[in-house]
Amino acid sequence: MDEEKKKEGVSVKEIEGYAKRHRFEIFFCILFILSSLFTLIFWGPTLSIFLTGIGAIVAIFIPGKIDQIAHKMSHMVLSKEATTQLIFGICALIVGIFLAPIVFLWLGLHAGRSIILLMRESMGGPGPSA
Repeated sequence: MDEEKKKEGVSVKEIEGYAKRHRFEIFFCILFILSSLFTLIFWGPTLSIFLTGIGAIVAIFIPGKIDQIAHKMSHMVLSKEATTQLIFGICALIVGIFLAPIVFLWLGLHAGRSIILLMRESMGGPGPSA
């Protein structure tokens, strides 16, 4: 009977391990949740939807540039030490709270870039540098 005890709850060590393995997923989920909530409070959904669409349209026409900028930004952040990365993350969360439409513009840019590159790849066309 004692051998069949069920484990109840999750230990702090397991949570820390999960957070270390999935830090980017957790960060972006928090960023998108905060941006979604605060866009409703401060800005209203209209501006965010409009900027998402504008970002996607722009990125469809210049996916190579958007790809280069995204790679440079991620490389810049990831090449820094952990404390500096934490500061960048906190700044991004502050932007997500007070300037939520900027996060939606960024999402639109990445969505447009991803869609057009996926279509080009599926058709056998040029890659990101086009």
